[in-house]
Amino acid sequence: MDAPAFKDLVFVGGGHSHALVLRMWAMKPLPGVRLTLISPQSMTPYSGMLPGLVAGHYGFDQTHIDLPRLCDWAGVRWIQDEVTAIDPKRRRLSLAGRPDIEYDLVSIDIGSTPDRSIPGSRQYSTPVKPISDFHARWERIREQAREGTLGSIAVVGGGAGSVEIVLSMAHRLHEQGSPLRLSLVTAAGTLLQGYSWSVRRRVLQALEGQGIEVLRGFRVARVEAGRLMAEDGREHRADELIWCTQAGAAEWIAASGLRCDARGFLSVRPTLQALEHDDLFAAGDIADMVRTPRPKAGVYAVRQAPVLFHNLRARLLGEPLRDYRPQDGFLSLLALGGKTATGMKPLPGGLSLSVSGDWVWRWKDRIDRRFMRQFHELPPMTMPRCRAEVDPRLIDAEEREQEHDPAVRCAGCGGKIGADVLRQVVQSISGQAYRPEDAVALDDRPQRLFQSVDAIRAPLDDPWLFGRIATLHALGDLQASGLRPHSAQVLVSLPHAGERLQRRELGALMRGVLKELDAAGCRFLGGHSAEGTELSLGLALQGVEGEGGWLAQSGMRPGDRLLLGKPLGSGVLLAAAMKARLSGRWRERLIEGLLRSNASAADALQAVGAHACTDVTGFGLFGHLLEMCQASGCDAVLRLEGVPLYPGALELSRQGLRSSLYPHNRRADRAMVMDAAGDEDRLALLFDPQTCGGLLAAVPAAVAEAPALAEAGFVTVGEVLPASGAEPLIRIQS
Repeated sequence: MDAPAFKDLVFVGGGHSHALVLRMWAMKPLPGVRLTLISPQSMTPYSGMLPGLVAGHYGFDQTHIDLPRLCDWAGVRWIQDEVTAIDPKRRRLSLAGRPDIEYDLVSIDIGSTPDRSIPGSRQYSTPVKPISDFHARWERIREQAREGTLGSIAVVGGGAGSVEIVLSMAHRLHEQGSPLRLSLVTAAGTLLQGYSWSVRRRVLQALEGQGIEVLRGFRVARVEAGRLMAEDGREHRADELIWCTQAGAAEWIAASGLRCDARGFLSVRPTLQALEHDDLFAAGDIADMVRTPRPKAGVYAVRQAPVLFHNLRARLLGEPLRDYRPQDGFLSLLALGGKTATGMKPLPGGLSLSVSGDWVWRWKDRIDRRFMRQFHELPPMTMPRCRAEVDPRLIDAEEREQEHDPAVRCAGCGGKIGADVLRQVVQSISGQAYRPEDAVALDDRPQRLFQSVDAIRAPLDDPWLFGRIATLHALGDLQASGLRPHSAQVLVSLPHAGERLQRRELGALMRGVLKELDAAGCRFLGGHSAEGTELSLGLALQGVEGEGGWLAQSGMRPGDRLLLGKPLGSGVLLAAAMKARLSGRWRERLIEGLLRSNASAADALQAVGAHACTDVTGFGLFGHLLEMCQASGCDAVLRLEGVPLYPGALELSRQGLRSSLYPHNRRADRAMVMDAAGDEDRLALLFDPQTCGGLLAAVPAAVAEAPALAEAGFVTVGEVLPASGAEPLIRIQS
């Protein structure tokens, strides 16, 4: 939104309710509100299609919502991490892998997990949730079944989910020609309590038809490796144990002091607000509806979404909230392994309608596909033609007297971030009083002092992550030169926002910066902050020579091997993210690469006596290699197929996606010679501008295969040739 932000609305978890609310919000945004989604998994499953995934009727992508892509499309900040605690009084979330996050309004939709309080169940069984972990385990189980190293599986549970899982497993294993001995273990005397007699009969027929043993009244007391021990002394053995029991809540909800039910689910009012906290909402399985208790089922999460959407906006604007009124019954369809299903619909007067057959599966399939289509086929979003107006009710009283229109806010020195914001942020991070100076004295050192400067715009809407990425990107210049980072100053440009949100933004950014500076042993000296239209960060870095001395670009020698330390393709992947075309799984691999420091790679190069080095950034691999050839008076050869690429980069390149700097970089191909017709889409990635790119080094051929270089991630991509003319040439071999 082209408007300053004044309120932070944070969504914890990517459940059905939240996915629907984010889609609704994108269609009807509220200027002045910044949305953030936090989830440990980038791909969130649609539970209704899990049996079809296990049975092989659907692929992984068909059954999952790509949360980062949804966020890119909806303009929502995406954070992949796990919330571990909430402080509702301070309105603060604690995360497993990064600093705390503050909020003005928070909503929780993290689903549920099988209750694994029985001794040994955590160590010796596989839960069906989270589904991403279970699916990975299921693929290994299928492989073991093919190899003949697995003979039996037991599924623990007696509800609809466990029945669908064991039948889907039996169907898939039979289809692949490796049927196993399967059993369903339940503490109840009757399967599917609450379902009609005809549905239970149809399910029992399906279980019998697949040869699945059903152990009723088997109340598990203890789990050991490959063995279930019952309270009555019975035991049941199986090579693989799948846990699909009654749902339980994440432990951190109750541990945070929130009002919960006996199983740890967050108790909520009809408005979906926590009982004691007006700014905390919950939906889906994690919510315990105190006045109208209902079983845990996805249909409630889906129907809570419109009420949650309305109430979050109403709470922000001080408007009346609505009550969620759950229906008394709902259509329940159960997949029976193959493409057949059964189900029931409650009717007035305590009656029910039961249905079974192949046509029921086709009906269920249409319902499920229709639900997922709204996330897989995201409509194009049009940009607003005029500046969005912020509702004054979103602005705190102490900030209402300030000028908030970016078009008329002062530029020049008036565009600086307020002194209080900068002081409070720096002091809170460093723990020391902030005493700004107009200039900072560097230590009087006997070594030569080198200086480098770099700046980038935020490629991802996550200030903490961006602070780390921008710092690592800038440190690459020093590391490529064989220098040890000594000190750093920063130049920050923050988007227009309310003072509280600017403080949060700057705090998150600087914590990311200091994390990487500290890891590099680089002293933070201070800096300058200003306002702008977008988040950007520049660093002026000072470095000193390491033990191996300064490593220049100009030292390449004919016969040297060319090594590359990271894959290519970050430019096209980040361009895809801006267009909501980057999948969550590709994004995860990209972030892993961006956050990998070049420090260990630089040390390895120094240890083997590298001749020349640079870091691959904005000019792409070809452009930076050309610079090295020009400085060294050499030619070079690149082996196109040997150049490593990030997952997804080649697929996106084949779709014609290019970074905005690509046309400029491609002009350097006047120095390119193709030995044979090559893959144009793969070739284009040689000109792809890189963020946090790897080191490109020329090393003696005798040490190119050194184990230390391989451990640092280096791959041989070409070699240095003698100059063939006045201007250097780079030959491309396919």
